[in-house]
Amino acid sequence: MSQKMISSEEEVKEFLKELKEILTDPRFDIARDLDILPKKKSEQPIDLYTTANTLIALDFDKDDVLNQLLALEISEYMETFIDDKDNNFPPFFAFAKLIKNRDVYVKVKIRDRQNCKVFCVSFHFARFPFWDNLPY
Repeated sequence: MSQKMISSEEEVKEFLKELKEILTDPRFDIARDLDILPKKKSEQPIDLYTTANTLIALDFDKDDVLNQLLALEISEYMETFIDDKDNNFPPFFAFAKLIKNRDVYVKVKIRDRQNCKVFCVSFHFARFPFWDNLPY
């Protein structure tokens, strides 16, 4: 299980600033530099809460995900996860977004700042209701 924590408001603001800088960098190539995990190994292909099935239900493609990442706000921040593969890797930041009147859980990290790599490990309908009071 991943370690969770609440990052400071400044840390979240800095993450969002860096994320948006990377996603708008002229070197950023959406096909090469934005990785989106369609489903976790433990998820079944028919699971409505996989990223792949959520994207189909929303009629979204990679460009739409990019636009939603660019639109993330600090008020949507939920929590931060230490990467359980290696705690020296950059952390994942989780957000609660309302998209087309549906709650969507977004979990993303900057994989490589220098090479403009972003990894979106979750972009799916929320399995559970979002908290009433997000940190910021």
